Amino acid sequence: MNAEQSVLYHTLLLSQLPAIGKITARKLITECGSAEAVLKEKKEKLLFIEGIRKNVVESIQKISAEVYEKVEREIDFIQKYNIHSYILTESDYPKRLRHCIDAPIVFFAKGNMDFNVAKAVAIVGTRTADNYGISVTKQIVAELSHLDILIVSGLAYGIDTAAHEAAVHHNLQTVGVLGHGLQMLYPNENKKLASRMLDKGGIITEYCSGTEPDYQHFPERNRIIAGLSDAVVVVEARKEGGALITANLAFSYDRDVFAVPGRIGDSLSEGCNNLIKSNKAALISSANDIIEMMRWDDGKTKKKNRQEKLFFDLDNDEKQVIAVIQQHNEIDIDTLSAKINMPISRLTTLLLALECKSYIECLPGKRYTVI
Repeated sequence: MNAEQSVLYHTLLLSQLPAIGKITARKLITECGSAEAVLKEKKEKLLFIEGIRKNVVESIQKISAEVYEKVEREIDFIQKYNIHSYILTESDYPKRLRHCIDAPIVFFAKGNMDFNVAKAVAIVGTRTADNYGISVTKQIVAELSHLDILIVSGLAYGIDTAAHEAAVHHNLQTVGVLGHGLQMLYPNENKKLASRMLDKGGIITEYCSGTEPDYQHFPERNRIIAGLSDAVVVVEARKEGGALITANLAFSYDRDVFAVPGRIGDSLSEGCNNLIKSNKAALISSANDIIEMMRWDDGKTKKKNRQEKLFFDLDNDEKQVIAVIQQHNEIDIDTLSAKINMPISRLTTLLLALECKSYIECLPGKRYTVI
């Protein structure tokens, strides 16, 4: 197999091993450099990694025939149906999702999508949405349609479906995150919608082919919905449910969360009202509120750049960071790291110091601009 196939093969192997979750798999790859390096590493060195237990190492060193067979079947499926695989260590992996500690080390996609557009919003809500919720969802997407924006949701009934349909109608890129493998589409009624999404956007999943839409998969996939987005908008939500899980995950990822308020006593609005009441979400009545709070108003909010002569208290590395950010107006941390050839660990420290000195500002999506 060629180098690209080898990366996929070993990443799939690591992702399918029992006793190894998303966070552990990522830690192992970070420490060893790649999935292949993890699988070839000696037992003693693996045990030396902080937080890696004996059962994890045993899982790596005693891979069953069943796991090998599953990975080989998956590679056959990927090739047969022209599935694209996004791998954590590769450059095309979504930048926003990469920053989430529990991001999948590999996921699969069908369609034509650009995850790294400047603006991305997740719109979520109850599966049992009423006419008001559907109408508000369509209105929000329509009001965002003048932006080059990615609309993310879960392709479920209700608010999800309304968000995807409105995005397709307005020729916006939209991505549905599934809770099952790509051998099927659930719910079945959304097959035609999913097909229309493939031209500009598409469907993605972290689950291998053959995985059924079991209940526990949907809360788990919600972290990807939140992770792919700059902000999450909750239109209608009950007191408990998937939309609230997505909102809380977004809050934990330091994403902006917005909620449409509803009537007191209305069960479909209880989740939104509680998010607002607990200060986990900002109240919105239109997409204009989102645009203003996210500062997506195309420069209407003017900033006064500091003069170069005021940068006297910065060291050479800090001045280099400032200079590159100024050249691009806004830049994400991955691109900035590549531009100045500086490791993310060192760059993160510099950026934090510059924020504390009020020279730069961190924008949604881990993007930075000079104040």
